[in-house]
Amino acid sequence: MLKFATVFVFAVALAIAPASSSAQIVNGSFEPASGTVSWMIVGGGSTAIPGWTGVDYGVEWVLLTSGGAPAPHGLHVVDLACYIWSAGGIQQAIPTVPGEVYTVTFQLGTLTGSGRDGTCEVVVDADGQSQTFSHANFSGTISYATKAFAFLADGNSAVLRFRCLQNANQHFAYLDAVGLEAVVAQDQASFGAVKALFR
Repeated sequence: MLKFATVFVFAVALAIAPASSSAQIVNGSFEPASGTVSWMIVGGGSTAIPGWTGVDYGVEWVLLTSGGAPAPHGLHVVDLACYIWSAGGIQQAIPTVPGEVYTVTFQLGTLTGSGRDGTCEVVVDADGQSQTFSHANFSGTISYATKAFAFLADGNSAVLRFRCLQNANQHFAYLDAVGLEAVVAQDQASFGAVKALFR
C-alpha cells in the first residue's frame, strides 16, 4: 500500500509540474490603460477593460482603494453581479497548447449590505469545462477568497469566461487578481488527479 501511495504521489507530482507554455492572462487586475475609473458599467460586447470583453449584460468596473477593503491586486475590480441584471460576465481568449492542463487562480469577494445577502456564486468555464465557485461574507466589508479552476486545453486557444447568473440586486460578486499557470497532464487519468486538487 505504501509503495502504491508513493507511486501515486510521484505521478501526481509529475502531472502538475510546470509546463513550458507561455500562456498568460492579460490585465488580470482589471486596470485601465491610463488613469483610474471610479465606476462604470461595461456592457456585453464592450472591450473597455483592456484585455477583456463583457458578456451577457457585462460587469461593473469599480475602483477600490480605501474603506478597509482595497482591491487584492492593483486598484480596480469587476463586479460580475452587474447592477440590476441577472446575468453578467467577462471573458478573454488565451493561447493554449493542446493536451496541457491550465489552472486559473482568482480572488472572489463579496459583502453584506445595500440589499445584498453576503453570498455569491460564479461560474468559470473554458474549452467546454466549467465549475461553480461560491463565497460568503456576512460583514459589511469586502472579504476575498482565493479560488482555482483547472481545465484541459483541446486546441491552440481557449476562451476563459467568468459569469454570475444570480439576481444582481441580492449579491455582490467581485473578481480580481486573475492568474494562469500551465501544468503537464500525461493523460486523462492524471488530469483527473490534478483537477481533484482544486475542488
